[in-house]
Amino acid sequence: MSEKEKTGKGSSKGKEAFEAEFEALPLDEKFSRLFKMEAVTIGETINYVVNNSSKFVDKAVEAMNDLGRKVKTECSEKESTDAKAEKKETKPAPDKK
Repeated sequence: MSEKEKTGKGSSKGKEAFEAEFEALPLDEKFSRLFKMEAVTIGETINYVVNNSSKFVDKAVEAMNDLGRKVKTECSEKESTDAKAEKKETKPAPDKK
């Protein structure tokens, strides 16, 4: 069951029940529960940042690999063009007698 489905069904009744239960708690228990909720929230935030950071790094590595392939292809084409030009220049001219 997704998170939306959990909160969507009877959300106003669930919210009221949660608030009533929370209000009935002693102060130290309220702090304890709030601290636990904050800890869960921080954990989820860290997971979100780590997951999105790894996606960013993956995309950056992919872009660098693409750039490397492009440069390698251009260098190969330039070398083959230079080699052809050099071959034409070093070819001896036929002797005319």
